[in-house]
Amino acid sequence: MDLTLLFQGFPGRSSRGFLGWSSCVLIRRPGKRPLLFDTLGFNERYTLLSRLQALGVNREEIGAVLLSHFHFDHAVNYPLFPNATFYLHEAEVKHIEENGERDLAVPVEMFPALRDSGRLVLLSGTAGEVEGLQWLLTPGHTPGLYSVLADFQGKKWALVSDAVKNVEELRTEEVAMSWDDAQSKESIKAIKRCADVVVPGHDRLLEIDRSGQTVEVKAVTESVIEIVVPWQDAKFTVKV
Repeated sequence: MDLTLLFQGFPGRSSRGFLGWSSCVLIRRPGKRPLLFDTLGFNERYTLLSRLQALGVNREEIGAVLLSHFHFDHAVNYPLFPNATFYLHEAEVKHIEENGERDLAVPVEMFPALRDSGRLVLLSGTAGEVEGLQWLLTPGHTPGLYSVLADFQGKKWALVSDAVKNVEELRTEEVAMSWDDAQSKESIKAIKRCADVVVPGHDRLLEIDRSGQTVEVKAVTESVIEIVVPWQDAKFTVKV
């Protein structure tokens, strides 16, 4: 199995609101159609398809999309994949139906098309297997957010989306923008118990080091964004 981090998340917000630059992972296994974990936001559609094409993957080839939760910066590009099966947790669907108008990050207008597509499969319970991968319900940010666990490069990887948005949340177990702070804390504890490498929703690749007396969280990569002003011969790089 091969995990390719198509996009790593970027933490931060602007004077206009949240940037919403999230992570997205391509999962490929011998003899099986490729999978996606999350789909980014509308503003990244062209780049998402371009990066897949550069890896020799056409959007028609994607066999499944694992939607960690139904927020605009993780789920709205699901229509780009016409042959995929889509997986959401049943608790997330309940959240959309009951709280979608209050949780303004939920693109409620897009859910009916997904619900009625004939390609939506609901996960239930607190853990299980989907498309040959382990999944774990990690609620808090939303009630139905689930993470995916995979063995890769000799380590246990956890694709956790916004169960852990950034390095500080993994270190401190204190979160922001959570539907239920207590559930978020328990979800982070569960992730720290089982994972060696964490792909957070909005930050760098993180590694959990248990070699000393305490559990340490280290950033493996940097978060770098290049901003281009079209009418100026200038590029601005933001690094975290």
